[in-house]
Amino acid sequence: MTNRPLEYYMGLPYRVEIYPEEEGLTAIVPDLPGCMTCADTLDALWAAIREAKGLWLETALLEDMPIPEPPEMKPETYSGKFVVRIPRSLHRRLAERAAREGTSLNQLVLMLLSEGASRSGASLAKTRSMPSADAPLRVAEDKERYE
Repeated sequence: MTNRPLEYYMGLPYRVEIYPEEEGLTAIVPDLPGCMTCADTLDALWAAIREAKGLWLETALLEDMPIPEPPEMKPETYSGKFVVRIPRSLHRRLAERAAREGTSLNQLVLMLLSEGASRSGASLAKTRSMPSADAPLRVAEDKERYE
């Protein structure tokens, strides 16, 4: 198999899993075995993910290793946006927490929703026991899609 240029692979939508840790966050790119990084904030994590992915891909290209491509995604049926009304007090608490953590309100809410969805088995229709606290947050690499 002949590999393509680095720019090709860097542009692919590899899935990223983010795990909250006691001191920061850890990110793993499951389709690139061993590709992982960590950072203190979500904003710092995005840059670290891009760097780790680039280094993993550069090494694979230099070693002439096969590079897996992410599985094909289904056509988008959801826009990625919805409006939800929340109490002002909750809005204030979320905004204050985002400021303390040095991230945007959108990124904080995305992280909290992802964590809740992974704990509930990503299905609000089913009632199951909660998975372990090690269940990852699933976040697309392209953070601009969520802002």
